[in-house]
Amino acid sequence: MKFYYQIGQEIKTVTIEQKDGQFQILVDDRSYQISEAQLVQGQLNFKLEDRRLRAYIARRGLERHIAIGGNTWVLEKLAGPKSRRGGADTHSGSLEAGMPGLVRQVLVSEGDQVERGQALALLEAMKMELKITAPFAGTVRRINCAPGQVVERGQVLVELEPVED
Repeated sequence: MKFYYQIGQEIKTVTIEQKDGQFQILVDDRSYQISEAQLVQGQLNFKLEDRRLRAYIARRGLERHIAIGGNTWVLEKLAGPKSRRGGADTHSGSLEAGMPGLVRQVLVSEGDQVERGQALALLEAMKMELKITAPFAGTVRRINCAPGQVVERGQVLVELEPVED
């Protein structure tokens, strides 16, 4: 499984593979081996290589608040790029609403060049403001929403084309 998270202004790609009761977690290009993972009411006990650790996890909408060993991170789950052909990740695709909400603002126009992490639209859902951000640098191909519009979970909001190298 592949996820895209925003930590501050930085976008991280997290890939999780499970095999024989163990997990291999790849964050960008760094690999972690997790075993003996048990999640009970927001508390995750696990073994990372040879160390036993405990993480506390709280969810708020698309945000995950994670505390491990005195450090705390706030991760925002993003809609990732999707292949139009249904195959491998091509870094061209659509950004979808993660939950039903109201479009408050569209911050870009069709044809705009955007940077990775740039806010594209603002949604209001469950009394929270959610930023829809670009998971990669590219060109806004199409805007499929407007301020004041109510959108459903999974509805395509913005379509991006990657920057050609």
